[in-house]
Amino acid sequence: MGVGELGRGIRVLVCENDAVMRSALGELIASIPGLELVGAAADVDGAVEQAAATAPDAVIIDVRMPAGGGARAARLIRRRLPSARLIAYSAHADRDAVLEMLRAGANEYLVKGVDDEELIEAIGRTGRGRIGLPPVQL
Repeated sequence: MGVGELGRGIRVLVCENDAVMRSALGELIASIPGLELVGAAADVDGAVEQAAATAPDAVIIDVRMPAGGGARAARLIRRRLPSARLIAYSAHADRDAVLEMLRAGANEYLVKGVDDEELIEAIGRTGRGRIGLPPVQL
């Protein structure tokens, strides 16, 4: 089942501290049928506020966000929106980073640099309640 075949769009919030990356992710998501960009945030506090205001289905969370990091953002968002699906997005795929995000409530972990198709597939998996992890030794 493709992203556009879900019946309604997957509502996506992008939480990324780098403005260029945040903009690129937002533009990509907005361009894909079946996905709806509902907001963007640059730090943990903004991520939590945007999540509470927009009730996204999926949240892309930069693991190294300012004001406490992606794990803090994931924990706070998970408390407010237990059904939200969280996608950790990081330049780091080391065991500790992956485990920290999983413990914080992430459902998916992607390493920055994945191609657009892989990111879109991950959002689709997450929107359907599936879990995905990078190939790391746990």
